[in-house]
Amino acid sequence: MRRPGCPAGRRRCATVRTMFATTTRNWWWTAHPAAH
Repeated sequence: MRRPGCPAGRRRCATVRTMFATTTRNWWWTAHPAAH
């Protein structure tokens, strides 16, 4: 799944992806405490 708004800077893309993944994980653990 590639984002269309990713410039030549691959490092920035990785940073955005990492931030998104961290947010998703935090939301998942917050919404599903029993799954921990």
